[in-house]
Amino acid sequence: MADFIPSQGDFSFLRFKKSGRYYGSFFTGGAQTTQSIATANSLRAFPFFVPRLAKFDRIAMRVTAAGTGTTPKSRLGIYDDNGGIYPGKLVLDAGEVSVSATGIKELVIDLALKTGKLYWLVQIGQDTTSLTVGAIAVTDVLATILGWDSSLSGTPPLGYAVNQAYGALPATYPAGAADWNLPVPFIALRKA
Repeated sequence: MADFIPSQGDFSFLRFKKSGRYYGSFFTGGAQTTQSIATANSLRAFPFFVPRLAKFDRIAMRVTAAGTGTTPKSRLGIYDDNGGIYPGKLVLDAGEVSVSATGIKELVIDLALKTGKLYWLVQIGQDTTSLTVGAIAVTDVLATILGWDSSLSGTPPLGYAVNQAYGALPATYPAGAADWNLPVPFIALRKA
């Protein structure tokens, strides 16, 4: 994907991010809902566009119903876009959080993301039976960059999910992911 070159007088709302606040995929600001992400070993990716160079100091998610497995954990990270509107190379494996209790689950990071680039925020769970997280309803997602399929019906895809054994995130996002068209789990970055 070609880099975005900002022009003089561009006041796109995506360019403005307040320090200390969290930002996720393309959202409108609708009320949060919840989404089950209880399936273990499913690596999910959601788009995150950076219109202007920004530093981030946290990556987080909000657990609304705790995982009840033996070792309920979730791993968070970031991938670059591969140029084809699909996650490519790993930018950051932020580590894992316990999801055995509700609340904000965050990891400290120190990361600058480049101007005009598309990134992918990712989550994968281990033994996450019953896990539900804060999410944005499908109707409140601002835009789908993945486009509609040839039927022009149903819900447009808003991200990807692919089977992946739990552990360190792979250096390159696996090929063959299925479209995700459910509420978007709110994986968020906090602007430094």
